[in-house]
Amino acid sequence: MDRTRRRVGRPPRSEAGDTRAELMAAALKLFSRNGFVGTSIRAIAREVGLSESVLYSHFRNKQDIYQAAMRMAGPQGAITALDALDGLDSADPANFLVTLAERLFEIWDSPQSRQVASLLVRDGLLHDTALSDGIESAVARLAEVFNRWVAEGRLPADLGAAEDLAFALLAPIAHARMLWLHADASPGQRRTAHDRFVRHATLFARVTLGAPAPAE
Repeated sequence: MDRTRRRVGRPPRSEAGDTRAELMAAALKLFSRNGFVGTSIRAIAREVGLSESVLYSHFRNKQDIYQAAMRMAGPQGAITALDALDGLDSADPANFLVTLAERLFEIWDSPQSRQVASLLVRDGLLHDTALSDGIESAVARLAEVFNRWVAEGRLPADLGAAEDLAFALLAPIAHARMLWLHADASPGQRRTAHDRFVRHATLFARVTLGAPAPAE
């Protein structure tokens, strides 16, 4: 039976999650290859053998797909990483910062996350509000950690505002992501990204926390 015919209309609840994931994966693949404007709803549906009506049961339009992609693989990944490390920050702040960098690499090195990076550059979306709002949310979440460290006496209070410190940590990591974690990144580029992530976090810990330099 033709797959498109079989899956016309709203999918059963048990299939909804898988179908949405399929559509997201197909959209990101096409976005990174052809750009956002150059990819049609029809092309996304056809990529996975679905009808357009099935796609519309999961996403209102292409912009809705883009917004979902940013929530999954955009700067909000920093919030996901921070939530996963809850509790580690007060126990060992320096280790927390380096582990955060490692987690960010794991999140942003996934194929779909690298496709999002290529989409942002290809279509000139670096000034899009979805990106800037995600960055601000991530900075605010990390600033909560830094404010707690100041209150606990783990971080000097005279270094600057917590939001500025959070931006100072995340911005170079995000920059390295855009340079070396894109859809066509080679293994060497991905290793460079990982190295830059960890080296920056280690340096940040040394400067702000007085953490010892790593052993050679």
